[in-house]
Amino acid sequence: MQNMQHEKTFDQLIKDNLKSIKISPCESFHELLGNPLYENRFIKVGKFHEPGLAPVYDQTGAYHINVRGEAVYHNRFLKTFGFYFNRAAVEDDTGCYHIYSSGCRVYKQSYQWIGNYQEDICIVRKHDKYFHINLNGNRIYQEEYDYVGDFKDGIAVVYEDGKATHINHHGKLVHNKWYKNLNVFHKGYSIAEDQHGWFHIDINGDPVYQQRFKMVEVFYNGMAKVETFEGVLGQIDITGNVKFSIFDSGKESQVHRISAELSAFWKTYLTSVAIELDLLNILPATMPVLSKKLNIIVPNLERLLRALWEIGFIDYDKDKDLWQLSSKGKCFKEIPFLSKAATMWVRVAAEKNWLKIADILKQKSISSFESFKEREASEDKKIAFYQALLGYSRFDTKEFNSRINIDDAKNILLFGVHSLFLAYSDIHNKGSIGLYNEHKVPRQLVENLKVKLITQEELSATSYELGVFCRFLQHYDDDKVLSYLKLVKGISRILLIETILDYRSPTGGSVDINVMVETGGKLRTLSDWEKILKQVKGFKISAVVPLTDYLSVIDVRC
Repeated sequence: MQNMQHEKTFDQLIKDNLKSIKISPCESFHELLGNPLYENRFIKVGKFHEPGLAPVYDQTGAYHINVRGEAVYHNRFLKTFGFYFNRAAVEDDTGCYHIYSSGCRVYKQSYQWIGNYQEDICIVRKHDKYFHINLNGNRIYQEEYDYVGDFKDGIAVVYEDGKATHINHHGKLVHNKWYKNLNVFHKGYSIAEDQHGWFHIDINGDPVYQQRFKMVEVFYNGMAKVETFEGVLGQIDITGNVKFSIFDSGKESQVHRISAELSAFWKTYLTSVAIELDLLNILPATMPVLSKKLNIIVPNLERLLRALWEIGFIDYDKDKDLWQLSSKGKCFKEIPFLSKAATMWVRVAAEKNWLKIADILKQKSISSFESFKEREASEDKKIAFYQALLGYSRFDTKEFNSRINIDDAKNILLFGVHSLFLAYSDIHNKGSIGLYNEHKVPRQLVENLKVKLITQEELSATSYELGVFCRFLQHYDDDKVLSYLKLVKGISRILLIETILDYRSPTGGSVDINVMVETGGKLRTLSDWEKILKQVKGFKISAVVPLTDYLSVIDVRC
């Protein structure tokens, strides 16, 4: 009896000091103060957690042991993990689930993957979708997401369609603001990322300052460490005041970054030549094979491959002496419009107007003109340019169907190649779709779509309920924009899909200069659009709906 009491006292003493127990260097047993905790040996062991149990694996399978190295139940699993909230994750032939310390299941369901319980709640994955369950294994909400994170202080991050937001422990949205990336809240603030960089948001999901950074850390005592895109380190407070003097200015790294940006056109031309030489389909291959297929001598080919390797387009397998596409290079093969976009951007970079920006800006009035795409004599090149543009817009308008309701429009009139994204959507449409063809869009571009090319003379032949201008009017001066809007003044609803400029944000600045150089056009503020629409009798903005961080739908009603 006295020995049993001694053993219990010993066991309790060990359990009270679980953090002092370490895994041996060989990971086959546990140590306490440098000495083996027990005699048994395993293939692999994990850490001890409350209630004094550790996951282990040996020839019989995976299970849990106590501080004496003894199995605490007879079951064996494929994998076992540590206990949290008296529940451990395990995996067997049926899938993943949680068990009690007795080895019995906590709930009947099995999942593809499960996490560990945090704040009485656990992440699970089923049919490639994620959600949370409670201690009894019941889901705490009905929604399913592309990914979810652990709860902290009653709030978790969830991801859907490439964007993230926060939910509470009932599964309700905390603020319904969606960002590219999010962290959990720390002292009332969360780290967030949008297309411009990293920053902090408050509990309402709103940015607490305007700046964006390459990196930000959480706030401690009202200050957070940040790193600019130039590599300069500093601290920011919750009002947006930044102090850089406390850190090394990092001017050397800033010089390197600036130099890389100034020579960025190298990547555009190198990518274009890789596509022109058909490396997307030739690779993987050895140097001799490439030299023969491309009819390029080895010394010259080495120079090209080294450059493409440096920009991350290809990789080199030293063991096999084989050149192959990198994940970045494969992206061009998996998303075909990117190859056409590379060819288009090389042509954009060759525009002579880029050398005349200062002169163009000094003009009191900038009039629009035809772009190189419209002037292109080669029908094949023209089609490639338009396919690239359409590829971008199909990518950027993925949220259109869920955010814009156009079910009442049977006959739709599109303006511009970008607007053709609508012809690819699954929007229910019992009528017809017409594309205003002032710029002689190649018929091959729409031959597989239920779209009719419409001339100005044919506009009155069909009664349209909806007109769509997607990234079209941005290429024209105000007078030309007015002329297009007057063409559709008989249509009761117009959708203008544009990047809206805001003087408080840099978004759209580079695109605005690009359209100025390429067509003499411009991006506009919401106020600019309101002034233009006032000149067309009956037109009024009813709503502005964001599709992305840089693209919005201006819903105009007559």
